Parts: sequence; C-alpha cells; structure tokens
Amino acid sequence: MTVTGKVETSSLGWILPHEHAFIDLRDLVPAAHTISAKAMAQQKVTLANSGHLRRNPYAVLDNAVLDDEEVIKDELLAFKRAGGNTFVDLTLRSIGRDPALLASVSREVGINIIAGCGYYINASHPPDMDSKTIDQIADELRREIRFGIDGTNVRAGVIGEIGTSEVIYPNEKKALIAAAIVQQETGLGLHVHTSLWGTTGLEVVRILTENGAAANKICINHIDVDIRMDYLKALLNQGVYIEFDNFGKEFYADKRHRSVLQGLFARDIERVRAIKEQIGCGFLSQILVSNDVCLKTCLHRYGGWGYDHMLTNIVPMMEDEGISAEDIRALMCDNPAAFLDNACD
Repeated sequence: MTVTGKVETSSLGWILPHEHAFIDLRDLVPAAHTISAKAMAQQKVTLANSGHLRRNPYAVLDNAVLDDEEVIKDELLAFKRAGGNTFVDLTLRSIGRDPALLASVSREVGINIIAGCGYYINASHPPDMDSKTIDQIADELRREIRFGIDGTNVRAGVIGEIGTSEVIYPNEKKALIAAAIVQQETGLGLHVHTSLWGTTGLEVVRILTENGAAANKICINHIDVDIRMDYLKALLNQGVYIEFDNFGKEFYADKRHRSVLQGLFARDIERVRAIKEQIGCGFLSQILVSNDVCLKTCLHRYGGWGYDHMLTNIVPMMEDEGISAEDIRALMCDNPAAFLDNACD
C-alpha cells in the first residue's frame, strides 16, 4: 500500500525501506546549556557551521527539521535518477507526519512512497498517552491502515517506526503490543526504532512475538551505529530482519555536548563489511539497508550524500568488497519487497 494506492509488490524495484521526507525532531533536542550553545542552536544550517554539525548534528535546531517541499522533491528526483523506485517514509505523529504532502510529492516526482503509522519514542508521545489503552492504540493503527491517516484517505503501508528508548518505557511497551496485535491481523512489516548504542532489540522481539507478531515481519532498526556482531547474530537467530540504516552518517558525537547523539558512529565501509560477514553466515534474506535521512546535513543541498547515497555510492562500495550483484539486488529489492508485502486489502 503506497500513499497513492495499492501497487503490485513486483513493481517496487529498488527500495529505501527507512527514510524521512518530512520530519521535525526539534522538540526532542535537549535545551542548550551554555550561552554560546544557545546562540548556535538558533542559527540556520550553513557551510560555516557544517563542521560543527559533523560532531554535534543537533547543535543547530534547523538541522533537525526537513520541511522544504521543493528541496525534498529535488532530493527524491536524485534518488529516482539513480534508479530508485520506492521510498518508505517512517515519520510518525508528533514529529512532522504529513500524509497529504507525501501523496502530492509521490505523484509529482513519480516514485512510490509508503507511509508508516504508530507511536515514536516516549519523548514524542501526546499528553494523553498515559490514559490510552492497548486496544485504543490498536484501533488507531487499524484506522490508519484500513481507511487513512489524520483524516485523509492516505493509508499506511507499514507499521512504525515504533519508538523505544534506552530503557523501554511503559507507554512504549503499550505501543509495541498494539503494533504486534495489528501486525498479526494485517501482515504488515513492523519497524522498531531502538536506542543507537543499546541492545534492547532482543527485548523488543520478545514483547512483539509474545503478543502475536510474526518474527519474519519484524525489523530492528539502527543496529549499525555501534556494530556488535554477537548482538546482530542473536537477533538474526530470532528470525527477524535487522536494518543497516545509517549509511552516510559517520559522526563522532562528542558527549560533552549533552545532545541527542553521544558516541561514535560506524563508518560506511564497516557497515558494508559487517553485511558481507552476515551474508557469509547465511543471513542474506534478513538484512535491510537504508540511509534514515532525518537531518538537513544528510541532503545534497546541505553538503550530504542524499537519498541516492545507497545507489550512487554504497552499491559500488559493496561491489568493491566482493558482494555480488545478485546479493545486492536481494538487499535493496527482494528483501524490502518481502518485508513490505502483506495480506491487507
């Protein structure tokens, strides 16, 4: 199910399974704690502060919002020109979701866009989240999948990215359980955001499968910031997908900044080599790859690699590392298509 209607799974082509066209994370950024940091937070993203943003991507609040329709259309056209066909937008309520805009952009650019549904991390939850029951959350998901999102007729085609934090909050657990129930009913793929330097994916899988979700429709996101091969294998042995979705982000997030990101990000070459190792262990069909663009500095317009990074730069890197064309096609076409395929009419 795309934002403009149902399409055949076989027509999805080259897929980015985890991205954001429009998003606003500014409310999730901790307040600056020094006078100079407060001043920088109010700047716009420019060449002058781009170096600082490679060490503290949220130092400038403007970096945490993607809302310029013309810029995004240009960036999506670059993905299309590189051979891309399908773009999965996992922006949820409270962080900038706009289903009508996604449908308009999809028609104008000429690519498939698939929208997500559900609740992101605890810090983004609405004020009444404590009072919501699992059944109420599940009903919300059903409506967005069956009828449309936010009063539109734009239907969600994937669940998530359901948000979890370093410690899974009670309301995050409710959102997971509701997502598991609806996943079982619809057959939709289910994306879960996990803490970038944590290992809570195993707990997430337990919660989801105990509540009816099919392991082969669960994707644990962001396992490629701090690559721990034993953790990856433990997840893969549960039968779920794991997602290398930070391609293009090679930050060193300085802990002194007390910001959203605090630590070292793996490099793209390390991600590719980890994927090759997992392929060698027989896990090819359980791996998804994407960029998770959610910052201005990830876009070409602001000095980044853009949505086409996977096709333009990472596919050649995979080839250089000895990953076959057949396996690359599985990673970027077959695997995400199988994850997105569903029984929901």
